[in-house]
Amino acid sequence: MLPLFSFLINVTSQILIFRMNSNFGLLKSEYVGFITGLITLILLHSYSFTEYFQPAADICPITIANLLIFGSLSYCYFHFINLCLTARRIRLVRDIYKSANGLTISEILERYNAKSMIQIRLKRLLASGQIVFLNGKYYVGKPIVLFAAKCMVALKQLFLGKKSEYD
Repeated sequence: MLPLFSFLINVTSQILIFRMNSNFGLLKSEYVGFITGLITLILLHSYSFTEYFQPAADICPITIANLLIFGSLSYCYFHFINLCLTARRIRLVRDIYKSANGLTISEILERYNAKSMIQIRLKRLLASGQIVFLNGKYYVGKPIVLFAAKCMVALKQLFLGKKSEYD
């Protein structure tokens, strides 16, 4: 139950932080929610072992299981939020649904121009400091998104057996 309760704290704190301060940003609120849930899990986990005097041999496997369950739930939640907000297929269906007369292929291509999408993403990454622009080239700035991307690739390789992040 500890990972489930901690996951609930993760979700609740993320929602509260994002709604109370929309300038905080969705990604930051997701990170803060995750850290809050993780701290909750660690504290509750530590308390349960000291309070109920579990055998030392049980501590390691239970800790690993709880961390894996919490991490997996949080991973799914992170991608659920981002899927709902950023997936082109979902956005395309929503845009078509909102248009009373439907959309022509030229209207769709105008809205989903690859060059403008890249420019928007670059602006977001520059504004957040995730990348920097020096001497006409882009470089990694704050490596937190890069770290998250490497973690996602590692999890994909571990769980799905994919040899590349592009598979």
